[in-house]
Amino acid sequence: MSDGDVVMAWLFGLGSLVVVGIVVVYLLFSLLVIIPTWRIFARAGYSGALSLLHLIPGIGAFIVMAILAFGTWPNGEARPGR
Repeated sequence: MSDGDVVMAWLFGLGSLVVVGIVVVYLLFSLLVIIPTWRIFARAGYSGALSLLHLIPGIGAFIVMAILAFGTWPNGEARPGR
């Protein structure tokens, strides 16, 4: 086994650790966003499970915002001062 092969093996191993780290950080961040969004959906009258759309990379948050911003809330709009 040459030195180049050893270096490539180390780079592939390090790259794998970086990818796993990025996935873990993404899931932790998503969890921090999903919990309050679940409550917002429940109070608006939607199923809280719609907050799991945050797990779709890149576009999930925009889908959640579009549903909340442009959808008709089954529980109605909040009254001022509530």
